[in-house]
Amino acid sequence: MTDRQHDAIATWERRWLAASGMMSLLFIIFIAYSLAIEGAHIAQSSGRTSPEKLLQAGSFSNPAVRELSNGKFQVTGVAQTFSFSPSEIRLPVGAEVQFFLTSKDILHGYQIQHTNVNVELMPGEVSYLSYTFDKAGEYRITCNEYCGLSHQNMLGKIVVMPQADYAKERDERLAAVAAGTVNIGEETYKANCVACHQENGEGLAGAFPPLKDHAPLLQQSQRDYLIHVLLYGLQGPIKVNGANYNGIMPAWSQLSDEQVAEVLNYVLNAWGNSPAGEAYRPEEVAALRAKNLKPIDIQNMRQVLELE
Repeated sequence: MTDRQHDAIATWERRWLAASGMMSLLFIIFIAYSLAIEGAHIAQSSGRTSPEKLLQAGSFSNPAVRELSNGKFQVTGVAQTFSFSPSEIRLPVGAEVQFFLTSKDILHGYQIQHTNVNVELMPGEVSYLSYTFDKAGEYRITCNEYCGLSHQNMLGKIVVMPQADYAKERDERLAAVAAGTVNIGEETYKANCVACHQENGEGLAGAFPPLKDHAPLLQQSQRDYLIHVLLYGLQGPIKVNGANYNGIMPAWSQLSDEQVAEVLNYVLNAWGNSPAGEAYRPEEVAALRAKNLKPIDIQNMRQVLELE
């Protein structure tokens, strides 16, 4: 190799080393800027156990938003196939939120739009982080880990409103609860079922069957069947009104007996449906919880009904 060739190689090596150094410096600047503007929101693991045990314990048995004090809130959230619970979180501007998040079934993501909150949720593991919402607006929650046919419909939202509006809304809801005018079934449906079965109850073609004009037929064919579906899920091909469906209905055993009964009553009376029997009662749900069935068992149960 001549001296000229050696000098040329050395020149290009210095150029590449300089470019690499500049890129590293640029990345450090971007990271520092992000930390300065948004702060660090790295989720921490606070323990791991079986999903079944976790979802039966403490606040995870009833995922919700809880107002603490001095503008602080706690969100206990559970992700499962195609839905977040709670699916809608309403907060005042300036709310400091402690998130305790987990997955019920498979790997999910929890990404909050317009923030740098992006958490990977594993079954049975609790991820903890905190975030302060300083700006009013709607922040969409998405799952960024592919989880099946209706992955694109696995959405939630955080609504941040002025403090006066939040206080008014909170007081109105407390008054409604005290007066007994809150529709538990409708609230449960909107929080857990709407992503798949849709607001109009017509479902999604090929994946999730309609409840409109169909749920009363199921109640009439076998009254306990609908309770079994909610408690244990459903997996496998079925046919509804001549159309084939092969999605996954997750189990909703984390709902209380009252929530299961009331959401079924809501479905049976919504969208022009007419119940085929008496309203469901919480004690009926409680009586069926100990069967330890699997989704395929419920699919086999449905085949016996011979519904088209």
